[in-house]
Parts: sequence; structure tokens; C-alpha cells
Amino acid sequence: MNIEMSLLFGAIGALLGVIGVIVTMKKDSRNQGATEANITSKVDYIARGVDDIRLDLKDQGHKIEALNEKSIRNEESAKQAHKRIDKLEGITHEN
Repeated sequence: MNIEMSLLFGAIGALLGVIGVIVTMKKDSRNQGATEANITSKVDYIARGVDDIRLDLKDQGHKIEALNEKSIRNEESAKQAHKRIDKLEGITHEN
């Protein structure tokens, strides 16, 4: 009888141990799923931020190109103005 009780308690202990391992694995699996979902959402957020930065950089590139063209036109206009001034100075010095 004593050996039977020992075997019974041993079997119950082993069964509880297996059940405990299974429950822990399920909890870990749920926690891991939640963690993976959280990481995925953060990666998606970062990806959207990177896309926004790309669009901003592209827009800044267009603005820089426009300013560069405007600067070139201003330099050409200044050269033409200097030529006209030089002609006017030449006329005034001749008189």
C-alpha cells in the first residue's frame, strides 16, 4: 500500500509538472506573439517615418534646384547690368 501511494503521488507530481510546463509554454507563446506584434507595429511606424523623410528630402532637393536656377538667372542679370553700366561710364567719360 505504501509503494502504491508513492507511485500515485509520483504520477500526480509528474502530471502536474507536465501541465505546468504546457501552461508556461502557452503563456510564453502568447507573450512572444504580443512582443512580435509590438515589434512589427514599431517597425511599420519607423518605415512610415522613413518614407516621410524621403518625401521631405525630395521636396528639399526640388527647392534647392529652384534656388540654384534663380541664382544663375540673377548672376546673368548682374553681368548684363555691369555691361550696361560700363557702356554708360564709357559714354560719360568721352564727353
